[in-house]
Amino acid sequence: MSGLLKYFLLSTFLCSVVFAELPGSPSDVGHPGSKIYSYNFKSELIRCSNRDVFVFIPQANIMSETFPVVIYGHGQALKVEHYQSTMEHLAKKGIIAIFPNYDTGFFDRDWRRMAQDYVGLSDCALKKLSKENKVNPNFENIIYSGHSKGAYVAGVAAGLSFREKLSLLPHGVMLFEPAGLDEEANASVDKEVLYNVVYSDNDKVVSKKISQDIYNQVPSLKKQFLLVKSYPELEAGHFWPLTKPSAFGGTGENALHYYSSWKWLVALALGRDQYLFGNEAIEKGISGISDEIIRNW
Repeated sequence: MSGLLKYFLLSTFLCSVVFAELPGSPSDVGHPGSKIYSYNFKSELIRCSNRDVFVFIPQANIMSETFPVVIYGHGQALKVEHYQSTMEHLAKKGIIAIFPNYDTGFFDRDWRRMAQDYVGLSDCALKKLSKENKVNPNFENIIYSGHSKGAYVAGVAAGLSFREKLSLLPHGVMLFEPAGLDEEANASVDKEVLYNVVYSDNDKVVSKKISQDIYNQVPSLKKQFLLVKSYPELEAGHFWPLTKPSAFGGTGENALHYYSSWKWLVALALGRDQYLFGNEAIEKGISGISDEIIRNW
C-alpha cells in the first residue's frame, strides 16, 4: 500500500472519529434543542415599507391556539438562509419566528432607525398575517434576539421600545455576540424584562467588553451573561449561530445549536426556565464540557 493511500485512509478514519465524538441532537422530546417536533410550519415573505420580512409560522392544532414570537436580527451582510434552520426549529417548536431585513444596505449605520425598523417591520408583518387569519393576534410572549450586528440592533430596539413606546414590547431578550451597544437605550429597558447576553470563547471579531457592558448597564432585575464553550472538534467562533456557512464563517447546524442557541431561545420563548438557568442551561451533551454562566442576578 502506498504511503499516500495510507495517509488518505488514516485521515478518513480520524475524521470519522472526530465526527462521532460530537453529540447529536438530544433524544429527549422535552429538550428545547431536540429535533422532535409537535408542529408543522409554513413560511411567508411579507413586504413592508419596501423591505422583506420573513415569517415562519407554526400550524396551530386548534383555531384559538396562541404562540410566542421571536424577532431575530441578522448579522452584517447575512441573509435569512444563513439562519434558516434556526427559524424553522423555532416554528416547529411552536414559536412564530420573524426575520426582518431591518437595514437598507451594507453601509447603513443609523442604529436607532434600524432598531425602529426591526420592531416596525415585524409589527407590520404580524398585522398583515393576522388580518389574513394566518396568525392569532394574541401573542403569549415576545422575544427580541439577533446575532452580531443584529444583536446590536435588537439591544437598541429593546430600550427604544420602552423609551419611545413602540409596538411589540419585549418580554425577554437574547443577544448572540453583540457587535455594539447604545448606553441610553440600554438604560431604558424595563426592569421586568428577562435579559440574556451571549458571548463565545473563540470570538475574534467583536470584543467581550461589549457584552459585559450591556449586561452591566441594563437595569433588568433578572439578567444573565452566558459564555458558549467550544468543543474540541468544533470552535465557537463569532459566526457559530449561523446554520449555513457564509463567506465570513460559520457552519451548518450542529451541537452548538442543539445545546446552546436553540435550547436557550426556545426555553426563553416557552418559559422553560430549567434549560435557561442552572445545570441544564450549560449542559452540552458530552461529559466534561459545559457552557458557563458568567454572571446572573
